[in-house]
Amino acid sequence: MHQHFENIQLEAIGSVVPNNAVSNDFFSELLSAKELSFFEKTVGIKNRYWADKNVTASDLGVEAFKVLEDNLIGFDKNCVDVIIFLSQTPDYLIPFTSNILQNKLGLRKDILCIDINAGCAGFIQGLSTAYSLASTLKEGKKVLLIIAETLSKIISIKDRTTSMLFGDGASAMLISKTEISNPTDFNFFSDGENFDSIIIPDGGYRNMTCHKSLEEYTTSEGAIKTRMNLEMNGKKVFDFTLREVAPSINQLIDSSSIERESIDNYLFHQSNLFIIKQITNLLEIDKLKVLTNIEEFGNTSGVSIPLLITGNSEKLSLNGKSLMAGYGSGLNWGNCYIDLSLTKIFKTKYV
Repeated sequence: MHQHFENIQLEAIGSVVPNNAVSNDFFSELLSAKELSFFEKTVGIKNRYWADKNVTASDLGVEAFKVLEDNLIGFDKNCVDVIIFLSQTPDYLIPFTSNILQNKLGLRKDILCIDINAGCAGFIQGLSTAYSLASTLKEGKKVLLIIAETLSKIISIKDRTTSMLFGDGASAMLISKTEISNPTDFNFFSDGENFDSIIIPDGGYRNMTCHKSLEEYTTSEGAIKTRMNLEMNGKKVFDFTLREVAPSINQLIDSSSIERESIDNYLFHQSNLFIIKQITNLLEIDKLKVLTNIEEFGNTSGVSIPLLITGNSEKLSLNGKSLMAGYGSGLNWGNCYIDLSLTKIFKTKYV
């Protein structure tokens, strides 16, 4: 699927992460010093931030919205006609979280509330949805997109294959019409045959929660977890990203008539430093154009690209033509070409 937009803009974006930093020292009982060193060198993660036990994704989303409220001069939240909440760690199974946020944020009641359950490709999917809806709104009306994750709540800290990878965070952004011609292109792909490559086996309605769901078991890799924890087939995910992501990026560039030399930055989902380097090599692009922050934040799923944006505000404001790529659970992947030079980008806040 390919989408093209002309007069829609990512108007503003702000991000937050919890104050609670978790360094690799926290996992010293899971890995030896030599293994930790190898993990840092290959995966690239040295730190991540985890929310407190009583803090949910919607709570982080509220804080991200406050960044916009506090920094946008003259912002009137009554201009918001649509709120989209994108997460794989919602507050409840029922009701949907965007509906809760409508009240928490003090938004109007005559508003469209939408939840999207999407993971590492979620920012691309959510932004595309926001652009589509913004194109139907009256002048001056906006779409509020909030992406938030508390992945620390779905992992087992006894699982060395997943516990060290993931961090928490949130981002809020406003999307609206503009009179300025600002071409933005998306493309999307899905491989539902391999849906179980990244999965929480129990807790839905295929495998409903029962007493066995909370019983710990040991995997063949020595990880201790329950069926309510995240499971990931690392080899399948690794092979998928190296096989599919680079060609899909080339396809977007070719189908959109984008001049490769004009792309200032590449913002890839922060999954694994080795994978990011391999995609960079496959695309034969200048590694200095590839932005990373995985060392500090780990893998924050759909929040990872927004954190890249808000962590590089000065660079993107000057040279904003960017190619963004998200890939992960589903298996889903998607890409976006966008000029961020006119976007109001506020620095990441720690809450």
